[in-house]
Amino acid sequence: MTTNPPLEQRTVAELMTRDLLTIAADESVLMAWELMCRAEVHHLPVTDVEGGFLGVIDAHTLIAAWNATTPREARRPVTTLLPSRRPSAVRPMATVPDAARAMLDADTDYAPVTDEHGALVGLITARDLIGALAGVHREIPERAGGMPSLYRIEPVLPRQTPAHHASGSSIDPG
Repeated sequence: MTTNPPLEQRTVAELMTRDLLTIAADESVLMAWELMCRAEVHHLPVTDVEGGFLGVIDAHTLIAAWNATTPREARRPVTTLLPSRRPSAVRPMATVPDAARAMLDADTDYAPVTDEHGALVGLITARDLIGALAGVHREIPERAGGMPSLYRIEPVLPRQTPAHHASGSSIDPG
């Protein structure tokens, strides 16, 4: 059995999540809700068209902004939910207390982990910190290139709308 150093001496890289599900900036609030529910995640990093990191949408923000009585609100871009001030990012070699301080300063339960160029390489959450404090070991595979796996789910739409039903009648697209 291997023992880890005390939590306050461990690095963010030891605890952070590297494989992240992301959402594109032009996707809707509804798509963010759907992704969080289906993937059972509480945080979605938001990326621009080049994959650049814009911020994180968390479940609390999404739930607080949800208005089921106005369907148009669900179609607004997910970027409308991003905080006006991006939370302080931490580096992979930062200590766990540094990450906890960043979360407290930003009043969030997560801290983005970025490289020296500001590219997102992971996310550390309060759940990661609590798991480490409880001694729960989570297998985090090493990455050769240091880049996270950023998964982006794109809606699948038919290439064209069928012109006729099986009975041969036309479909009215309006």
